[in-house]
Amino acid sequence: MKTNTNLKTQITDNINDIASGVRKDSNARLTLVTQLDEVEKSKKFDFLVDLNDKDSNKDTYKPDFKSMHQLNKIKQSHLKYLRDTFMSNFLGVKWKSSDSDNKPKLDALRDAMSIFVCVSVNSKSMNKDILKTKNDSYFTGANKSKVYVNGSFVHKYCEPLNKDNVSEIALNFSELTRVARAWYKSIGGDNTSKKTPFDSAITRVSNLLNDDLDGVKPFELSSAKSKQLISFLVTDCNKWLQAHKNNQEQLKQMRKVS
Repeated sequence: MKTNTNLKTQITDNINDIASGVRKDSNARLTLVTQLDEVEKSKKFDFLVDLNDKDSNKDTYKPDFKSMHQLNKIKQSHLKYLRDTFMSNFLGVKWKSSDSDNKPKLDALRDAMSIFVCVSVNSKSMNKDILKTKNDSYFTGANKSKVYVNGSFVHKYCEPLNKDNVSEIALNFSELTRVARAWYKSIGGDNTSKKTPFDSAITRVSNLLNDDLDGVKPFELSSAKSKQLISFLVTDCNKWLQAHKNNQEQLKQMRKVS
C-alpha cells in the first residue's frame, strides 16, 4: 500500500468529513483505521503510552513510556492517551469534547484508534498482517464498504463472522468493531468505547443504516416501511440538534453572566 506524502492532511480531512456528515459511509471510517495503520508503518508517529501520565503534575513525576505492544492489558485510559497525543502531536490540533463542533471529530478518532490498536497488537503477536490488501487496496465490495481482514483472527475472536474459518474475509466497519470488542474482552481490557445506552443505540442505528446502504445489494436489510420511519427519524434528529444548539447557547450566556 502506498503511503501518501501528506498523510496528516488526509487524516484530518477524513475526520472532518466524518464528523460533519459529509461522509457517513463505512469506507470513510475504515479508511481512517487504515490511515492510522499507515502512520505506524511509515514510522511518522510513535504510538507510546506514558503509564505515569496521571502523575505528570507532581514533582516526583518520571515518565514511563511503553508501546501498545508492551501492554498486557489495554485500558480505556491508554486508548484515550493515544488518541489525545496523536491528535496534538501528529495532527497538530486541539479538539475538546466540550466543544460541540469538535466532539464528533474526537469520537471518530476514538473509534478508529481503538480498532487500529487491536489490529496493530494482533499483527505483531500473530506475525502477520491483520488488514490485508489486494491489488494495492484494502477495500472491496459496493462503494468499497468492506476491508480485507485475516480470517483466522476473525474466527478466533468473533467466530459468527467467519464460521467456515476461511483464510481471508471482508468486513464492514461495524463488523470489524465487533471483532475488536471481542478481542478487548478476551484480554481483560476495557471495551473499545464506553458509551451511554442512548449513545450506543444511536451508534447501532447509524451502523445499520450504513450496512443497508453499503451492502453488496443495497437496501436488502430494509423494508417497505423503512423510508417513512427514517423520514420520521430525520425530523426527530433535526429537532434534537436544534434544541441541543439552543441549550449550548443558553449555557454559554449563563457562563458569561456568572
